[in-house]
Amino acid sequence: MTSQPIELVAGALYAVGDAAPNDGRLSWAAPGTSTFEPVNAFLLVEGDRALLIDPGVAAHERTLLHQLEQVIGPETALSVFCTRFEGDCVTALGPVIRDFNVVSIFGGGVSNPFDFFEDVSPAQQIRTDHRIEILRKKSGDTIDVGPGRSVHLLSTSLRVLTTFWLFDDRTGTLFTSDFFAYEGLDHADRSDLVRDTAPAAFDHAAAARRLFTKVDWLRLADPAPFVEELDRLFATYDVRTVAPGHGRVIVGRDTVRSYYELSRELLLTCGPDRSTREVPAHG
Repeated sequence: MTSQPIELVAGALYAVGDAAPNDGRLSWAAPGTSTFEPVNAFLLVEGDRALLIDPGVAAHERTLLHQLEQVIGPETALSVFCTRFEGDCVTALGPVIRDFNVVSIFGGGVSNPFDFFEDVSPAQQIRTDHRIEILRKKSGDTIDVGPGRSVHLLSTSLRVLTTFWLFDDRTGTLFTSDFFAYEGLDHADRSDLVRDTAPAAFDHAAAARRLFTKVDWLRLADPAPFVEELDRLFATYDVRTVAPGHGRVIVGRDTVRSYYELSRELLLTCGPDRSTREVPAHG
């Protein structure tokens, strides 16, 4: 059965995408922490316009196209934003351009020398194959979703290569790309994708394996500026949903707060002298 779009906010925000087996072949996922790994894209809808965040992987192409068809039509003016130009975010982009009315493609920052695969950058491939330019945005810019609705582009130090986060005022959703990806799934149907209550006790060791498998350099970094950045972001924005590109979607102010505090705790275990610090196994 094809995975269905999951409505996070009625008529306004949907989680699309699919799940992949966490069998050791996913470079970003810690083996043994889940059976399946969600690879999430998100669709924001406002009137006859929409914004797709991170189309995802080519392996999920048919599922993604089917999901989009259930929410928007061929006449919908669709924009696309890529939080980072890595394969797990962009390799399903071509079919979306082919089958839908893609009017613009956005990426954050400036061209990055690491933004390439097989010696050809995604920007060059899109320009050549589809005659659509990627419009670069910088931190502090906004992207219009539809009349009266825009999302804020946020830079972050909590990343690998050039990564940007987005915040949607209307739904209170923070789109965090490859951060906050603390939980996978036990089965492939994505029925448990939404995490709307925090667990009674966090498995800090498992959460640390998931975080530091992807962002491994954090282990040796001074955590202070990263904790300050996280604190400032959550003090500035009323975050009611955290929507990562991998892992479960975190919904509800109290649940979001719990995972924010978990992130602070994990970051505070980092640093050159981390051998003197411990990550508690549970709660």
